[in-house]
Amino acid sequence: MKQLDGTGMKRLHRSWRAVTGGRLALVLDGLGTPANVGAIIRTAAAYRIDHLWLAGPTPSPEMAGVAKVALGTERYVPWTPTPTAVAAVEAARGDGYLVVGVELADDAVPLHQVFRE
Repeated sequence: MKQLDGTGMKRLHRSWRAVTGGRLALVLDGLGTPANVGAIIRTAAAYRIDHLWLAGPTPSPEMAGVAKVALGTERYVPWTPTPTAVAAVEAARGDGYLVVGVELADDAVPLHQVFRE
């Protein structure tokens, strides 16, 4: 299997957007492991995430450990560092995003039910 190039990514995203039409962004708050951030960036690029806010001590895509795992996909996801998660959420809301927190907790609502309630 061959990794998609820039043209392949654009074709993939165009076909996905034709059936979804929604905008999606992510706020990463306090992720400490560069490899995890790199993996999230690769997934974000595949899903054509519109924007990524990196809150607090979350490593940036410019960091070697992040870039190593991201495998060049960081160029497809615009990102902004923010000092706090609150600042990131405010920026996301200011850009018109509905903000949904994802966390493993006792009273968490399954993600597939979030928009039904």
